[in-house]
Amino acid sequence: MLPINYESWHHMLDSNKNQALDNIKERFALEVTDDYIKKALGKKWRDQKSTLKKQYFKKDISLEEKL
Repeated sequence: MLPINYESWHHMLDSNKNQALDNIKERFALEVTDDYIKKALGKKWRDQKSTLKKQYFKKDISLEEKL
């Protein structure tokens, strides 16, 4: 799993990215480059972060409900 507390995919630690890459390689036999997988991971990470913000951060709910 990748943390969502980073502002940008580029600011995330390489160790987190490499750990996610290793997890994917363990589960799937892919014939693509590591750079392609990291690029796809970055897009999915941004999409998920955006979805979470829409659902919880930008709504008028209490802090307890957000947590």
